[in-house]
Amino acid sequence: MNPWVIKARSLARKTGLIGLINRFRRDDVYERRVHETLEKAVKPGDVVWDVGANVGIYTELFCQWVGDGGFVVAFEPWAESCERIRERLPHCTHLLVENVALGEGNIAGRLVVGSASTYHRVETDSAAPSGPLGSAPALICRGDTVSERLGKIPNVLKVDVEGYEEEVLNGMGQMLTSPTLRNILVEVHFSQLERRGKMTAPSRIEKYLETAGFKTKWVDASHLFAAR
Repeated sequence: MNPWVIKARSLARKTGLIGLINRFRRDDVYERRVHETLEKAVKPGDVVWDVGANVGIYTELFCQWVGDGGFVVAFEPWAESCERIRERLPHCTHLLVENVALGEGNIAGRLVVGSASTYHRVETDSAAPSGPLGSAPALICRGDTVSERLGKIPNVLKVDVEGYEEEVLNGMGQMLTSPTLRNILVEVHFSQLERRGKMTAPSRIEKYLETAGFKTKWVDASHLFAAR
């Protein structure tokens, strides 16, 4: 993504223009584009990783799309959300719920609990302030480490991690070069990245995926899709 576009988005947020646009945005159309992109990408028998699964809305769809011959891994650092995923899919034998966050290191972190699950974030800085609902210990793992442990490289990867997209991808150096991984959909949280002082991260993410052999395109203003 062009740096000027990123700056223009930042200015639009600060002036309230994006908020005004979002008031008139049809959420059904916005979500449908993402849904259709993922549905086309996932094949029966695939291995799919849902990174930042929240309460498992897409996890459930992935389990349906891959069928009994596939395998879905849902990554979610908030234990309550993990339990909700298990309650949503109590009889799915091809689902694994991992109560961890993915990142660029295998380290202990802290989950800062926001006012809603979509505002949770994982911090590695022990001095980071708590969220409105406090904080909790969180385990952070590299994607490559988990892939080696499971003995599976995903075919399709969905990433929605509230501004930590770059760290997640940095922890998947080996996976990203594997031809087994065909498609990646990343929700890029521009405002969260800017808050963290990483405003140019969207450009780096795009270039990183292209260097790994993917062709990229923006499904909409926030979702980057990569295909090998």
